Amino acid sequence: MRIIGLLALIVSVAISVYTAYSFYVGNKAKPRKGQKQQKAGNWGMVWQFVAITFASLILIAAFINNDFTFGYVAENSMSQLGSFYKISAFWAGHEGSLLLWLWMLTGYTAVLAFFNLKKENRLNSLALYVANFIQLFLTVTILVASNPFKAADPQIALLGNGLGLNPLLKHWAMVFHPPTLFMGYAGLTIPFAFAIAALIDRNSSSEWVNRARGWTLFAWFFLTIGIWLGALWAYVVLGWGGYWGWDPVENASILPWFAGTALLHTFAVYRKRGGMKIWAISLASLAFIMTIMATFITRTGLLAKVSVHSYQGIEVNLIVLFGGLMLAAAGATVYLAKTRAKEFETQEFFSDFLSKHFTYYLNNVMLVMFTAIILITTLLPILSGTEVKADFYNNLAQPIGLLYLLLATVCPFLGWTKTEGKKLLRQFVFPLVVAAIAIIPFVLGWSDTDWLSKPFGIATIFAAFFSMAAVLELFYIKVSTRAKNRRVGFLDSLFATFKHSRSLTGGYISHLGIAILFFGIAGSMLYVTNVQSVLKNQPGQVIQAGDYQLTYQGLKQGQAPGETYYSAIFQLQDSKTGKSLGKIVPQMVYHETQQQQTLKAAVHYGLFRDVFVAFNGIDTQGNLSVDTKINPLISFVWIGSLVLVFGTLIAMWPKAIPATVEETDEAETKKVARRHKEVLATD
Repeated sequence: MRIIGLLALIVSVAISVYTAYSFYVGNKAKPRKGQKQQKAGNWGMVWQFVAITFASLILIAAFINNDFTFGYVAENSMSQLGSFYKISAFWAGHEGSLLLWLWMLTGYTAVLAFFNLKKENRLNSLALYVANFIQLFLTVTILVASNPFKAADPQIALLGNGLGLNPLLKHWAMVFHPPTLFMGYAGLTIPFAFAIAALIDRNSSSEWVNRARGWTLFAWFFLTIGIWLGALWAYVVLGWGGYWGWDPVENASILPWFAGTALLHTFAVYRKRGGMKIWAISLASLAFIMTIMATFITRTGLLAKVSVHSYQGIEVNLIVLFGGLMLAAAGATVYLAKTRAKEFETQEFFSDFLSKHFTYYLNNVMLVMFTAIILITTLLPILSGTEVKADFYNNLAQPIGLLYLLLATVCPFLGWTKTEGKKLLRQFVFPLVVAAIAIIPFVLGWSDTDWLSKPFGIATIFAAFFSMAAVLELFYIKVSTRAKNRRVGFLDSLFATFKHSRSLTGGYISHLGIAILFFGIAGSMLYVTNVQSVLKNQPGQVIQAGDYQLTYQGLKQGQAPGETYYSAIFQLQDSKTGKSLGKIVPQMVYHETQQQQTLKAAVHYGLFRDVFVAFNGIDTQGNLSVDTKINPLISFVWIGSLVLVFGTLIAMWPKAIPATVEETDEAETKKVARRHKEVLATD
């Protein structure tokens, strides 16, 4: 079966080469002359998906059937592992995760090719032509440097069983975290392919943006979910009490998210105003390059010494291959953009700095600047041997995050080219009043926390309330204006807004999610109470953490297949009211096969604060080491993330298409030209 899986990859390479030839000939031919070759190219993309799907299913079957003749299966699974985790072991190592990435990318391009078969379009064909080379690169990389179908090591084979899955990965969030991330990584290839296709074709109209936007939003949606699941896993599994520690691998996942966020905002200007064309091309390329960089950071082993997540061992082949791909993508973008500068030249316009157009520029500058800083500091251990600590990132993120939140809040209220200042101030009265009232409990020291001790913390909380109120006010204005203009009830107008203005509605909900997220981040990052305790192994020992009291009740030892666990049992009580909140039982687990120790933290969840307890082990004198954290407002990190995801889902939900894509693109181009004339006439 290993040979069959390997042959499927080789067949995919052959199909990819034929596909590249077909698209090249078809795109070079005159209109209506190369249709046969274009059709062959489209079918080539579909058959690549079939070949990679076949290879992937063979590997999944090997995991399920405990076929330890596969080296990758032997290294990442064992017969006692449940089916749920056997399937997730598919992407536990870099070989399987790269195959998963390729599988998803071929899925994206197969769908695009299928639609292109129904109605062939030159821009689609050129985008598929570009994407085909990326698929060919990934397939060759897997064959040359990351083969999941290699034979098992003879020493492992003699054991008659696998080494097992990394115990840290045995959590539902980590089962879904890699696939959702790779859905995002693979999806960001599509806007890059469309951007390069537009450059090749010298097509500076909004056609490529209209075609790429949905794919970008879809990819960004899954990327957001993936990051959220990773943060949730880190909070529950790693035992340190946080969800984001600025680890290099964590940084790697956020880099394409920042670039993708900037790209989506740039698409809005490109489509509605005909501006920021080079910005859009550059950001599409940057987002793609950052997905490669994320893989480079995680899977090459270069940062293994400073990252708890990175794969161990230096992979020279992957370093060369992924480094070369990033340079090729950047070089192609720069060369094509430079040689097509005239076609993509735009007259960027705004009457004053108080305009939506200018704030979009600031949005991009801030996101790109933050991406560059995180990238450089993440790579510093490679470049200079200097490791950047989490405090640096936190100190940097506080002012930039606060400014960005205010910018994102103000932007929707502004006009595209200019804004009436008095009207803007009147609109801000309501959110300012709401924020002023909401901040009062924090100023007065609610929950015995000195909120004023962290200036950026209290400022961010105030800005978050201001932003939430502003978004709700703006949405109310839009709905009530629609109701008045169309002479319908408010609820009818609300329903119609959700139905017919999904991009607008989804954007408002996403901005609301961002505000809630910032509220949670401010509390859970800056106002944590951390108590480290060493207890005698005697019931009755007490830990006091903030308003909570934990009374030790004893240590329990237990057995599970391949595991020995030790549970420290505590009774949790609210010190103020004396109310019992139940037992809280953190565990330390020893995994016999891997000879590895992991922690299972216990969390008492609350809307406004969590009580987090980690049992770190027993010293030679028999004393227990226990970490207790009170994490204020952390639930709003999860709530805000879910609201953000919901808003994105609304924005990308498909709606009825009243015209063909070509007619829509033509109408969009005419609108943009008309707006240019109107603006230039008023300047």
